[in-house]
Amino acid sequence: MGNRGYAGYYRDIYLRSSYEYAYAIYLDYFEIEWRYEVMVLDIGYKLYKPDFFLINPDRTIKKIIEVKSRNLQAIKNAEKDLQVVEDKFGYEWEIVSYKELMYLYKELPFSLNSVITKWINSDKTTINKAAFGNKNGHFNMKHSDETKIRIGKHTKKLWQTDSPSRRSMIEGLKKSGIKKGYIRVHRETRTCILCKSSFITLATSTKQYCSRKCSGKVAIKSATESYVSKRSALHEEVKKLVIAWSVNNKEILLNAPYNRVKTTIAPLIHEIEMNYGIKDFRVISKAVFGKDCGRKELLRFMKKVCNENVC
Repeated sequence: MGNRGYAGYYRDIYLRSSYEYAYAIYLDYFEIEWRYEVMVLDIGYKLYKPDFFLINPDRTIKKIIEVKSRNLQAIKNAEKDLQVVEDKFGYEWEIVSYKELMYLYKELPFSLNSVITKWINSDKTTINKAAFGNKNGHFNMKHSDETKIRIGKHTKKLWQTDSPSRRSMIEGLKKSGIKKGYIRVHRETRTCILCKSSFITLATSTKQYCSRKCSGKVAIKSATESYVSKRSALHEEVKKLVIAWSVNNKEILLNAPYNRVKTTIAPLIHEIEMNYGIKDFRVISKAVFGKDCGRKELLRFMKKVCNENVC
C-alpha cells in the first residue's frame, strides 16, 4: 500500500489502496469468502492488523493475506511480522504485491490495469491520506503499557531540550489559553466552512472546521486536486520531451523494427528518468496517449512525429 494508494469503499468496506481493491475483485470473481481487517494480533513487539482473512466453509480462518506495494523493505518487514503470526497463532499467510496480482489476473477475463484504473477514476475514491476514526489503519489498536511508558519518557526528554518539538508544545499550551487551570482567552462561536454547523473555539484559534472529519474531507479533496494537476503538468512535459527526442532521432526511429522497441527507445526512457524521475513505461505511455497503449503504439506515434515533423 505504500505508493499513495487510492482509498474508498467496496461492498461497504473501506479499502486503503487500488491493490487491495484489485485483490478483493479477484476473490469475489472466484467466490472466495473473505474478511477485511477483522482481527488485531499481538505479536510481542507490536499489535498487528492483517489486511485479508480467507475463510474456510466451517468459518475458521484459512489463510491471512497481506497486500503490499512493490516496496521491497515493506515486503521484508511484512514477512517478518507474518512469520511471527504463523509461529504464535498457526495461521498460514501470503503476501500479495503487484507481481502476484499480475499472475492471479491471468485467470480473469479482464486485466489488472483496467481494474486499477476503474478504481482510481471512481468518484468514490480519493488519494489515501491519514484518516480519522475507523478508517484509520490503527483504529482500535491501543498502545501497550510498555509503549505508553516509552512515549512518556520520550516526552519528558523533549521538555528538557530546546528542540523545535519543545517549542511547538509550549506554543500549543499558549494557544490553548490554559494558565493555572483557568481559561483566559475569550471563546467565540463560528460556522464550519464545510457543513455549516456551529462550533465554539478560542478567539485566537485559526480553526475553520467543526471537526477533524470536515477538515479531513477538505484536505483530502485539496490533495487529490493538487496531485491530479501536478500529474497533468508532468505528463505534458514528458510528451513534449518524447516529441523533441523523436525529431532529433528521426533516422533511428524510422529504421527501427517493431520487434526491437525496448532497445530503440531505451535512451529516451533513460532521459525521462533523469529529468522527471519516471522509469515506469506505463506512466510514459499515459503521458502521451492518456492511457497505457504499449511500446509498439508509442514507437508508431514517434515514427509519425518524424514523418509529419510534429513539434
